[in-house]
Amino acid sequence: MAFMKLDNGELLKNIRAFAKKNGLTLAEVATLAGLSASAIYSWKKHTPSKGTLKEVAQVLGTNYNKLVGKASHADHATAVDLKKVIENRKNQFEYNGQSVSPEQLKIIRNVMKTMFERPRH
Repeated sequence: MAFMKLDNGELLKNIRAFAKKNGLTLAEVATLAGLSASAIYSWKKHTPSKGTLKEVAQVLGTNYNKLVGKASHADHATAVDLKKVIENRKNQFEYNGQSVSPEQLKIIRNVMKTMFERPRH
């Protein structure tokens, strides 16, 4: 596996952003990850291990790739509006290798409509 060079400035920026989102200081993040309170501040000058970064990512509710700014293609997936998909009469559907009949598709549409158009409490 090839070594990935990290941009320490970008890394610290990302950690600060995730910490802020979680209402934590960098010292709190470090402590929760089992590090000294000042550990993250020292990363301006040296790069921590991947294992340490994974611990920090877990504390921050994210993953290693997002923390280091190397989000995968799946992290940037585009949302699909299911309503548009199931209402498009040109689409044909299968489930587990079996064709979805027009009657079944009508039921699916009604279930989706009921789930998402009812007021949430």
